[in-house]
Amino acid sequence: MLAAAASAASFFVPAQWAGRLIPGDSVVDSDAVAFLPGTALTTSNRIEADGVEVYESDGEILLLTVSIDSELTVVDWIRSSVDDAIELRSRESVFGDRSNQEQREFNRHLMSSAKDTATIVALERLGVHVADFTGVVFVEAVSGGPADGLLEGSDVILEIDGLPVTTVESLRAVLAGLDPGTTATITVENSETQERRDVELTLGAHPDSGGAYIGVSGVTERVERSPLPFEIDISSGNVGGPSAGLAFTLLVLDVLTPGELTGGKRVAVTGSIRLDGSVGDVGGVAQKSVAARQAGAEIIMVPAALVDEARSGAGDVPVVGVEDLEDALEALAAQGGDPVGLLYG
Repeated sequence: MLAAAASAASFFVPAQWAGRLIPGDSVVDSDAVAFLPGTALTTSNRIEADGVEVYESDGEILLLTVSIDSELTVVDWIRSSVDDAIELRSRESVFGDRSNQEQREFNRHLMSSAKDTATIVALERLGVHVADFTGVVFVEAVSGGPADGLLEGSDVILEIDGLPVTTVESLRAVLAGLDPGTTATITVENSETQERRDVELTLGAHPDSGGAYIGVSGVTERVERSPLPFEIDISSGNVGGPSAGLAFTLLVLDVLTPGELTGGKRVAVTGSIRLDGSVGDVGGVAQKSVAARQAGAEIIMVPAALVDEARSGAGDVPVVGVEDLEDALEALAAQGGDPVGLLYG
C-alpha cells in the first residue's frame, strides 16, 4: 500500500516541491519543514509556591504544542496533501538563519521570558506590584532589517527621537507617528556596560502592517522587579517558545485564588502574553487545535486574529478569541469560571 501510494503521489507533487526531490534519498528539501499536531499538556503541579496559600482546581488548563519535523520526507508531503493538519513551510520562515541548536537556544530564551512575564502579569492583576518597566529589550536584530549591524541583543531601547520608550506599547506608539524611509535616532543602553549611545537608522516598512519598522524580534520590556513576598516557580519542562504565556498567566491566577477559574472545564490555551496584558499571535494554531480536540478539551482559547485558523482543526470544540488577559477572564467567566479578585484584598 505504501509503495503504491508513493507511486500515485508522484503525479500530485505540490508545486512548491516540483523539481526539489533529492534523487536516491527519502528526504525532500532540507530547506523545508512540516508543522504537525503536537500535544496538549496538563499544567497541574507545574507551579511551586512557598510563603503563599495555593488552591487546587477541578478544571484543567492545557498547554498546547506543535511538532516541527525539520527532516521532511516524501512520505511527509504525501501525507500533507491529504491531511489538513500537516502544513508545509519553508525552513527560513520558521528558523530564519538559525541552526537547529541555535533555534533550541532561542526557544529556551523565549520560554524563560514568557514565564517571567506570565508571573508578573498575573501578580499585577492580583494587586501585587512586582515590576517597573524601564525600556524595551529584544532577542536579536532581524537579518537584513534596518537595525541589522547597528543594534544587538545586549541593547535596551530607551528613546526614539527623544520620545521615551519604556514598554512595547510605547514603542509601537512612537513608531506609529513615524514614516518608513525616514531617519530616526534610537537611544539605547548596553545592558552589560550601562553605556548609552545614539544610533541613527533608516526606518523600514513593516512586512505586515507597512508601518515604520526598526527590525528587531522577540521584543519585551526591561523589568526592574520588586522583591516578592513569596516564592513562585513555573516548570515548563522541555517546552520552548513564547506561546505558553497566556496559559501560564491563567495558571498562576488559578493556583493563587480560591474557586474555579476554568469553571471546572478542560480549557486548552495558546497565545503569548505581554507585560501590558495583551495577547500576542503564535504559530501552528491549526495543529495545536487538533491536539486540543484529541485531548478532550472543552474550549480552545487563542489570540483573536487566529480564531479561523484554530477552528480548522478544532472540530466541534468551541474556539474563543481573546485580545488580552481581561478578555480571557471574561471568556472563562462565561463558561462558569469564578472571578479573580485581589490577593490581599
